Amino acid sequence: MNGTYEWLYDRYALPRLGAEREAEAVKSKILDHCAPQERFAMSDALEDLCLLWGEAAFSVGLQLGLRLMAGQRADILDIQ
Repeated sequence: MNGTYEWLYDRYALPRLGAEREAEAVKSKILDHCAPQERFAMSDALEDLCLLWGEAAFSVGLQLGLRLMAGQRADILDIQ
């Protein structure tokens, strides 16, 4: 992933998403069904997946927004 997108996601999008509580609730339900010796590895894997999916979705949205706005300037934008 582009380092700039990762930085923007970590500093801008992640704090505003507010999905941490929901993700923690789902993770704890999943971990409740794991054997005690598997909990650490499963917790680490779930954390990696959440981070990767969040960054990927953010970067796709950012790229789409940049492509939609490419070449548009506020002073010449004609809205009818």
